[in-house]
Amino acid sequence: MDNRNLLVGLSVLCVILVALIFSGATSTTVYINRTVYPVEGLQVFYLYPLRCVNCDLNKPGQCDFCTSYYDVRLMDLVSQEVGAPVKFVVSDVVQRPNVLVVNDDKMTLGDAKTRYNIANTLCRFAGVEKSCALFNGELARIESCVEGLGVEPGTVVYHTSSGNCPVCRKMDSIVSELKGLEYQDGTYYNVKSADHQNKDDIKIVTDCMNSFDNIDYAPQLLCPINGMDLTGEFTLGQAREFADKCIQSA
Repeated sequence: MDNRNLLVGLSVLCVILVALIFSGATSTTVYINRTVYPVEGLQVFYLYPLRCVNCDLNKPGQCDFCTSYYDVRLMDLVSQEVGAPVKFVVSDVVQRPNVLVVNDDKMTLGDAKTRYNIANTLCRFAGVEKSCALFNGELARIESCVEGLGVEPGTVVYHTSSGNCPVCRKMDSIVSELKGLEYQDGTYYNVKSADHQNKDDIKIVTDCMNSFDNIDYAPQLLCPINGMDLTGEFTLGQAREFADKCIQSA
């Protein structure tokens, strides 16, 4: 659930919002890729990036966030949760797979990384009981798992790699700066590093947070207490904001 998806989400929602403004009193019309979709009640759209359709797996970075997301069985499960089929739409307005959730005259964009990310969006935005139960149950499992590894609530997990990952070196220095900063109560930020190349370090990711985290990607900041992640390159300000939210969720 990458926080920076919110910025992309705002632009996507702006593209689609016009259709909502002019919708009828009893139904909503969503306009995506010059196609009109009538919506009544709760509807979920799975937005798959156009760039992913013919990306070349042999070219580094071209298929990032493309090959490990969509699963027909996953969409069937989500359909059962919401009581309506999930509509699959290839779109050029997203760079990563997302779910667009429309509920009467309101809409939101959410991460489609895993079933739990989707469940979080459906729970938070539409109050779908099955989704809430699924997401909260998984958070409880993660909390118990990380506690078993000696990680305190509010701790940020930094997933990095000592292998061939130039951006990780850059983010390593930012995380080191973060560790030297103080939170509002005067305590230092608690960050636990997990090196992708160290089988003991990475257990917290592979064993505890695998349902939220795509472990093929580093660097990442992860928050076990709320299931949030910040994947890819980030600034010190973004890292600190992420850590603040993680502490506040504890």
